[in-house]
Amino acid sequence: MQLQTGRCALGELKDGERALLPHGGSVERRRFIDGKGGELTILAVDNGRLVITVLPERGMEIGEIRLDGELVSWNRDMKHLLHPDHVDLQERGGTGWLDGFYSAVASIGPELFGTPGEGWTLHGTSSYSPADPESVSVSFDVAGIVVAGRVVCRGYEGEPVFEKNVRMFARWNSTVMLREETTVNLSGSDQTLDDGHHIQLCGPYLHEGGRYVLPTAKRHMLLRDSAPPEEDPLRIPALRDGKRPIRCYQYVPEPVAGLEAVGEAAAYFPQLGNAADITAEMIVNDAFDTAAFVIRPLDCFPRSLIAKEIGESFMFSFQPCRTRPNRMSQKHADGEAFLLAPGAGSDTACLIGVTRDKMVIEELERMIVSGQTPGLDAET
Repeated sequence: MQLQTGRCALGELKDGERALLPHGGSVERRRFIDGKGGELTILAVDNGRLVITVLPERGMEIGEIRLDGELVSWNRDMKHLLHPDHVDLQERGGTGWLDGFYSAVASIGPELFGTPGEGWTLHGTSSYSPADPESVSVSFDVAGIVVAGRVVCRGYEGEPVFEKNVRMFARWNSTVMLREETTVNLSGSDQTLDDGHHIQLCGPYLHEGGRYVLPTAKRHMLLRDSAPPEEDPLRIPALRDGKRPIRCYQYVPEPVAGLEAVGEAAAYFPQLGNAADITAEMIVNDAFDTAAFVIRPLDCFPRSLIAKEIGESFMFSFQPCRTRPNRMSQKHADGEAFLLAPGAGSDTACLIGVTRDKMVIEELERMIVSGQTPGLDAET
């Protein structure tokens, strides 16, 4: 007889063994040795349709996402996956974070998201802070499966400043998952919390081309880099079209109404709390038969960035974030910095989903475009 509820700690899972769960689900612990000899744990969690790989040594990030066995996240060579002990964030003028940059869902912050400098790097330290192994667990009940863990962020000064408690939940046989984080100030003084996510839902389904569907008008998308402007910043070119330089656009997303009634995401809305404004962003292929999306309350992450590049890999990301990606001094000067008091915590929630349902794709597109500022054409 198969258990309907249960919990297992990371230490109870043997390497290479797959534990079967209800509704076609499973959990498997794998051992991975990086190119510099560092050992990482890969925790593969299956809800019956969606498989995510969780990386405890890298801040409980999600390495890959697969739907019915098909990769629907970043098709990134595992040679890029490194243990944090082999990453120097300060190398090359603060771009050391690129070493080990692998995950489908990476944590950014908690100290800074944005322009390196003033002692900070682009992505902060939470991606480079191992979770406490004793805190990592997988639990399940009649509703679904939960992966949880506690990460004490390393910080830049040798003493941890933040603790991050991560919880990921997927309902059985759902193509949507919820990621929740509570970040606590461990220090004795106010700290600037500047966190977010770098989400790469750009799997092979997009390799023939696609586009972004965003809750903002094109005229409000600000190009942040030195690459030449594009005719259509929402366009995702096909892989066969060759290399494209990196381009990053920042914008302020508008609220999107009606999301609580769309597809499988609807079942997760009670867990998003009492947020007044919720937004959504989508990426869809040219065939219009596969799409991925991010839904979150705007009081968690009121800003957004997308990054686009075809180089060594096919990279098209969503980056929901707390502030504009500027230097920290500029955030404070602009009044955007969010201060967390000693012992205080801040909660965030984010839905990440994939769908092959054309009706859901059409409905999401309609809602997101309708959420743009009134009076602005969606194509301007």
